[in-house]
Amino acid sequence: MAKKPVDIKLILAEASEKSNIEERSKYLAQVCGDDVGLRQEIESLLQMEDKVGDFLESPILDPGLILDESPISEGPGTVIGRYKLLERIGEGGMAVVYMAEQEKPIRRKVALKIIKLGMDTKSVIARFEAERQALAMMDHPNIAKVLDAGATETGRPYFVMELVIGVSITEYCDKNNLSTKERLALFIQVCNAVQHAHEKGIIHRDIKPTNVLVAHHDGRPVPKVIDFGIAKATNQRLTEKTLFTRYAHIIGTPAYMSPEQAELSDLGIDSRSDIYSLGVLLYELLTGTTPFSEEELRKAGYIEMQRVIREQEPPKPSTKLSTLGEILTDVAKYRASTPDLLRKAVRGDLDWIVMKSLEKARERRYDNVSELALDIERHLKDQPILARAPGTFYRLQKFFRRHRFQVAASLIVSVLAVTLLIVVFSVGKFELPRSEREVFRRHKTTLRRAINSFKDGNHDAALANVAPILNSKYVGSEARRLYNQILAEIREHVRSLTEEIQTNPEDARNYLLRAQRYYCLRETKNMIADMEMYVNILIPFDETNPQDLRFREFLRGLWQSTPTNLGPTVNSSFLDSTPGISADGLSLYFSSTRSGGWADLWITTRATISDPWDPPVNLGPMVSSSYTDDTPSISYDGLTLYFSSFRPGGLDSMDLWIATRQTTDDQWGAPVNLGPTINSLSFDWSPSISADGLLLVFSSKRPDGVGKGDLWMTRRSTIDDPWPEPVNLGPPVNSQSVEATPSISADGLLLFFQSNRT
Repeated sequence: MAKKPVDIKLILAEASEKSNIEERSKYLAQVCGDDVGLRQEIESLLQMEDKVGDFLESPILDPGLILDESPISEGPGTVIGRYKLLERIGEGGMAVVYMAEQEKPIRRKVALKIIKLGMDTKSVIARFEAERQALAMMDHPNIAKVLDAGATETGRPYFVMELVIGVSITEYCDKNNLSTKERLALFIQVCNAVQHAHEKGIIHRDIKPTNVLVAHHDGRPVPKVIDFGIAKATNQRLTEKTLFTRYAHIIGTPAYMSPEQAELSDLGIDSRSDIYSLGVLLYELLTGTTPFSEEELRKAGYIEMQRVIREQEPPKPSTKLSTLGEILTDVAKYRASTPDLLRKAVRGDLDWIVMKSLEKARERRYDNVSELALDIERHLKDQPILARAPGTFYRLQKFFRRHRFQVAASLIVSVLAVTLLIVVFSVGKFELPRSEREVFRRHKTTLRRAINSFKDGNHDAALANVAPILNSKYVGSEARRLYNQILAEIREHVRSLTEEIQTNPEDARNYLLRAQRYYCLRETKNMIADMEMYVNILIPFDETNPQDLRFREFLRGLWQSTPTNLGPTVNSSFLDSTPGISADGLSLYFSSTRSGGWADLWITTRATISDPWDPPVNLGPMVSSSYTDDTPSISYDGLTLYFSSFRPGGLDSMDLWIATRQTTDDQWGAPVNLGPTINSLSFDWSPSISADGLLLVFSSKRPDGVGKGDLWMTRRSTIDDPWPEPVNLGPPVNSQSVEATPSISADGLLLFFQSNRT
């Protein structure tokens, strides 16, 4: 394996900064190791440097000499093109940013960024031009817009941007004591911006709080991602002057830098580097600190800093909070919480979302920023997230890497021993043909899946897996034993539940649990009988009421039906969810992330209810936005589409919206927010409209509900009337859990919904 080149300049610079000979010697021993030649060369250079003495400290020119007093740089009052500089508002390594005033063709204040004097080298101009063209490619409400570009009389390039008058996202959140959920809502908007940049082929490579400013727009906080000064085009040719980054020139800010950036190779940089930096930003928003502090990395020295970023595992956010001591009280206060509640809010989902973003191996991070943001949305909706705690195999893999030499020695001994055993026991044996080996492996995998389902208590899945391999010549005997075990346990549950029912015949839940066991045993008659008892206890039937009899027949049909997957024509490998069907059964609206970004609204149609569904089409930019749009519900006449969306212009991160059209052949008009009477400052989503258009049921997390998410309803007298104030459906419909995605039957007598209640 080729030896990695060593940057002598950087080692020399680090060694020069050591305060005494002992520290310098320790540092050189660390970075040079056994390379005697390298150490001698560094020490020789250090001696030469020491001999220079104070040569550079004496003035080169006579102090009394008067130089030309003409200005050598821009400042307030300088006019560049159509812009008059007002004041300096920012400065980086290569450029200065001024607030400037433009008078023609419109009067406005702008931000003007110009290369510093002395920094106009080819490489810096290349980076500056890369930023200018990168920003010009993008058009997103959360990215600062480029308005103009040009060059000064001396040839130094500048460009003019939208002036963002705001503060860093962390400072804004702390000053306004934003809760964890409010911080997540802002962070989702940042993810939108970065995803947009990635779709344009641009990687930011320096995402950090000072490059995400929050300003108010129409009274609402809007984050703006700025400073694409070190952005790299992933699939577009930005400019002929774009250069490769030189070896050992760090691009980015260490505390927010991905491991591959710390490797100092542009060949390893892709959009997942930004996902790592977003993970650090999210970590800081949640805990008030970064996984590795800037001061900690700076004190560690260059080589150690690289090692920490590349190899050291950061603590989970909830663990970090536990180590903050007295500071935690202030951190919690800034998040409108208490230390215990803050740790509880972060522990679990948010821990794993952050840690998945911060994986050292980028293939273990989210594939794209949309996945990261969707996981946060799932957390906010109390839905299962994609991120999970690392499995046993992954933890073992990390252990092997840390103790590779000891493990390697043990493995060699183990492999030799196993090889010897195989040779001994395989004498006289023959290898199965390839086709049979495939069947053997497949049957073993199926059996293992059945065993795991059985251990998890999922008897139905266990039976479904084990049934096809009962007569396998490879695993048949094991499969039959497992099959009998499953049936025996189910029957034991039935016996136990029967005793419970005999003791307390009015406990509806026991009938439901026994019906589930009968379903596994495929005893359909017993299952239906128990389900009827379950329903009859909760809502007693009136045998003389035709409506009750029809309801019973409906339920019987429902219990005996088998769900059918809509298949690959409608479904995709992405997240397809929250369907809403038209009254005639010919149009199916649903939400999908198949566009590669946030969830959009899609529609699939068919000619008759007997025909298959056509390939879905996106409802287009008039209805679907660059934000999440989901949970569609179509009115009975097909002229009004209700849905929920994260798009700006509402009251909170998720509001209810409607789009309308004149006829079913027309295009949808621009969506309109249902306004403050219906929407609240909390999370409002998943609307369902009744067939007569007079009843609207939806989910909301507003604080005056029963549980974590309740069903609310609003009823109007005619379809021309405005919607009145919603009311909570209350118990027993709502519970202490989350109720969501309601659906009202055509006759208005049934309300289906999703709940995670026990």
